[in-house]
Formats: sequence, structure tokens, C-alpha cells
Amino acid sequence: MHQFYILLSFISIFFFLSCEKPEKKEEKDPVAVIQERFAKIIQETAPSVVTILTHTKSGKTPIIFRFSEEPFPFDSETLGSGFVIKKDQKFLYIVTNSHVVEKSKTITVKFYDGYETTGKIVGQDKQTDIAVVKVKIDEKTKGIKPLKLGTTKNLKVGYLVISGGSPYNLGHTFTLGIISALNRNLGISPYENYIQTDAAINPGDSGGPLLDINGNVIGMNTAIIQSGQGLGFAIPIDTVKELSQQLIKYGKVKRGWLGVLVQEIDEKMKRKLNIDHGVLVIKVFKKSPAKKSGIKTGDIILSINGIRIRDLQDMRQVISRLKPEEKTSVEILRNRKRLIITVVIEEKLDKGN
Repeated sequence: MHQFYILLSFISIFFFLSCEKPEKKEEKDPVAVIQERFAKIIQETAPSVVTILTHTKSGKTPIIFRFSEEPFPFDSETLGSGFVIKKDQKFLYIVTNSHVVEKSKTITVKFYDGYETTGKIVGQDKQTDIAVVKVKIDEKTKGIKPLKLGTTKNLKVGYLVISGGSPYNLGHTFTLGIISALNRNLGISPYENYIQTDAAINPGDSGGPLLDINGNVIGMNTAIIQSGQGLGFAIPIDTVKELSQQLIKYGKVKRGWLGVLVQEIDEKMKRKLNIDHGVLVIKVFKKSPAKKSGIKTGDIILSINGIRIRDLQDMRQVISRLKPEEKTSVEILRNRKRLIITVVIEEKLDKGN
């Protein structure tokens, strides 16, 4: 009986000790955690971010490189940035802005450690301001990896971002900010849906990456409004990824062509037709896919491949994603009746939509 009480006592003590709360671990400073995270992202991505220097045809050197007035024209130097987007057995492929390299005679690519090598244009698309440059892999560059590419599908205004580049030829520089707006249209090209950010973007940063807090590229820096502060713009990485693949494969971007000229519909006409979206076809080009499929002047395009067309910007964006030889479903309104027309898209070779 005595042993029973001793055993019961041990069980009680064990139960009591097991119910005690474990010692509270020392909590880490959240600011320090975030700070270390940003530092790690920069450390890991910096080797894949490059400075691009191009020598162009004769002209005055841009003012950011001038130390005094230069009376004689000579080969000018253009500064930009870029980042490694692909790697194969022979080359590193670097994406940048078309305006950085479009008039170049020679291209010098400078890496994070100061190593320089010669680059060659693979392809460029002036309409979206995207270009791809390749450099041969050697002993100095064989360890460099492409940056991880994210997506813009889940981005929200207010998300933190890091911008990388080489402003004013100062070398690798990173700045922090937030996404200020999405799907911005500046009127620069018909294919715009820029990410707006207040992360500092300066001359020389064009072509550099815009990163999320996981170190994934979500955009490519492309434009600033010089008269304003905190107004930088980046091309969404989904666009960069898709078009850079075409530039590497074909040396150009193969765009789809529907072959219509459209205009927006005023609110009065929308109410009369009992619709809340759509664009009006005012011209169908001869021998175009639209003409061959039976689309007519006066038709109202309501959607393409199930995507609602609200205005001209929507139309441009949807058309820009169409591929040659792709079968496309176009919903139209004709004489107050909705019709679905199948169009076989052709490659865009002229100025038609």
C-alpha cells in the first residue's frame, strides 16, 4: 500500500511538471528580421544584375557623363541596366530596355564584381521597349544564375518592392519602395500596363529588375517622370518573360493581327443597346483575319476569348497577347443580337490592329 502512494506521488509530480509552461524564447526584433531579409535578397540577386554601356553613333555625350562643355561630337555612351533571365551551355541572356541598346555600335556588360565583357543583341522590340543581349559564358561568369521570375497576377498596391540598377554609372544600387499603382498607361506605346512604384528609379536604372520581398522579379524598370518625385514605372514580368522568349527564339516578337480599327462607345449608345462594355468596329482591313471571318463595320466587339473589352486599352492588351495561327473566339453585337465568331489570327506585318 505504501508503494502505491509513492507511485501515485511520482505520477502527480510528473503530471504537474509536464503542465508547466515551457520557458519563453527570446523574440527576435521584427525590424531586424525584415532588414536581414532585404539584405539577403540584395546579396543573392546582385551578381545577376548588370550595368550596360553602349557606344552609339557620333553625337554629344549625355550630360550625366560630361564634366565640361565638349565642342566636338564623338561616339556617345549610353548607360543602362539589365538582369540575367536565361542561361544555356554557351551564353547568358540578359534582358534590358530596347532604348538602352537600339543604336549601339558596341555593348559592354559590366558585372557586380567589376568584370566586363562584350554583349551582342539577340533581339529587340521597340513597341514594348524590351531587348535581349547575350554574353559568352567564361570562367568569370560561369557561376552566375538567372534571377527567379515571379508573376504580377497577385500583386497589390502597397506591396513592398526593391529596385535594382546602376544609376548615373555609380554601380550596383538598390532602393526600397512600394507598389503605388497597377496597370498604368502613360501613352508611350499601345502595349502598356505598367507597375508604378515610388522606389527610386534614376537615369541608368532602365532595364534593371523590380523585385518582391521573396527576391522574385516582378517587373523591369523602364521609365520615370523627371518632373515628379517617386514616379517610376516598370514593365510587368509576365510581359517581359513572354516577349523575351520570343526574342531569344525568333529575334523578334511575333504579334497577332485581327485587322480592325475600333473606337470607344459613348454612354448614351451603351444605354440604348443595353450593354455596359464593348468597342465599335469602324473599319475592317482588306484580306485581314477579321474580314475573312465575317466581322463587319458597325459590329460591336464585346469580348475576345472570353475577356471583356471595356475600352481601347483593353482591346490593345488582349490583341497583343494573341498568337499567329491561334483560333480566337470573338463575341460581337450585331443588330442587337450577340454572335460568336471564330477568327484565325495572322501575324502582324503592318499597322493594322
